Amino acid sequence: MNTFQHFFAFAGTARTSLCMLAVLAVCALPSFAPAQERAMSTEQLTQEADLVVVGKVAGLKAGWNNDRSRIFTTVTLEVDQTLKGDAGTGSVTILVPGGEVDGVGELYSHTAQFKKDEDVVVFAKKDKQGRLRPAGGENGKLSVRKDAATGISLVSGETELDEFTTHVRNTARSQKK
Repeated sequence: MNTFQHFFAFAGTARTSLCMLAVLAVCALPSFAPAQERAMSTEQLTQEADLVVVGKVAGLKAGWNNDRSRIFTTVTLEVDQTLKGDAGTGSVTILVPGGEVDGVGELYSHTAQFKKDEDVVVFAKKDKQGRLRPAGGENGKLSVRKDAATGISLVSGETELDEFTTHVRNTARSQKK
């Protein structure tokens, strides 16, 4: 190999090394991409919420906001149990972004999704206008289902509803102190 060939062999290796260093440097930089909604513990949700209820979704009604720039769905819950706060008359309304009106739909990620006749636990927080919204985004709504074999109601398919409600009530009481 002559000097000319040695130079290009070295330059190629150096160029490859520099490229590898550049890739490593970029990979080492912190990510500036928006983070996904983080999971929240029951304790965190209870603390953030103004109202925690167990109930059934009685109705869903989507509509435009005042300037017709966004669609919101009003979720009506028939309350079976109030675990924190005051549910008032036995039903509450929760406002969630998204929905469908006259064939126009909006869907937002990390937002609680409700279905008619679904049994749920909802952690709700009042917004600046005093409307209830799920606390912690999608974390603020948990599904309740009956185990087919035992008939026991389970929250998120794991914890018995009675155990869960006791835990939330105890957490809410301890946070008042």
